[in-house]
Amino acid sequence: MDSWIVKRIRATSLRRVFVWSLALVGGVVLATSDHRYIANFLRGPYPLVQADLDSIHDVTLTPRYYARVAGDRVIDTGIRQYTIHRQNGIETSREESGAYNAFAMGNRFLVVRTGGDDSQIAEGKLAPWPEDLETQLFDSKEMRSLRSSFYPFYLDSDSFRRPGFVVIGIGVLFLVLFMWQALPAWRAWRDPERHPLAQRIAQWGDPMGVALAAEHEFDNALLRGNAGWRLGNKYLVRSTFFSFNVLRFQDVLWAYKKITKHSVNFIPTGKTYEAIVACYGGTATIRGKEKKVNELLAFVQQRAPWAMHGYSDDLASAFTKRRQEFSRTVEQRRQDWKTQGGKI
Repeated sequence: MDSWIVKRIRATSLRRVFVWSLALVGGVVLATSDHRYIANFLRGPYPLVQADLDSIHDVTLTPRYYARVAGDRVIDTGIRQYTIHRQNGIETSREESGAYNAFAMGNRFLVVRTGGDDSQIAEGKLAPWPEDLETQLFDSKEMRSLRSSFYPFYLDSDSFRRPGFVVIGIGVLFLVLFMWQALPAWRAWRDPERHPLAQRIAQWGDPMGVALAAEHEFDNALLRGNAGWRLGNKYLVRSTFFSFNVLRFQDVLWAYKKITKHSVNFIPTGKTYEAIVACYGGTATIRGKEKKVNELLAFVQQRAPWAMHGYSDDLASAFTKRRQEFSRTVEQRRQDWKTQGGKI
């Protein structure tokens, strides 16, 4: 029969597998939902001539909108696009980021947004006219009389494939995260005994006895903290929807209060407090109000008086850089505590 700890490991692992799998399926559906873009990404750019452009009735529906066009000549419309840089709401500089040219193609004109060059060949996405562009271009009676000679769409020469490559990069990153998170959870669900927590508890001896005691202390906790932490006489147990952990007070090495100051534009906005309890096999990080954090740390000190308590740069350096030496010091303090009859 599975112990309480094994059941918890299996349950949290199954939830992680389910949520990650759901996210994977949702991501694939979302990434492949725009079939028109995918087809153009893979097969384009399509070389389009005047006859092809004349046949387009709705540019938002045309199957081939990643295009390469060549104009008979290029006409500078004089319209420019600028990127404005601001600091604290005040403009500090601006730079030209694009120009709009008209490509003459037979007796028609195609407006092309370029990076500022005068090449007669352009490549990019066919899209509906921006409202402000139409207003600027046809601002005179003479230009309005030529409106019918212009295609009702324009070509934006910004990189068409860049968004696709961004999605591919995000997809690769997500697959790496999926492999890192979901596969271990899958293995833990299939065989909970392989879970690091189960292997650590096996080293304590009598896993079933530990499970019974931990379950009792979890159900009858002497002190509760945020993020699912419950403290008893022997164990610190954390159980949330996605995580489960058990630590022992006898394994505590170092406990201290972590204070993080927050500010916006150098104006203090408050502090957050955390009780950090570092043990063999893991660390409990329990956030709360300062009074609660102090209470938690006092509770830990009562049950692990031999451990290091309080923060200092020397302790942090020793714990980070000389862990074995730090552990030996704590073990010596434990021996001294036992020798002195439970008083350090």
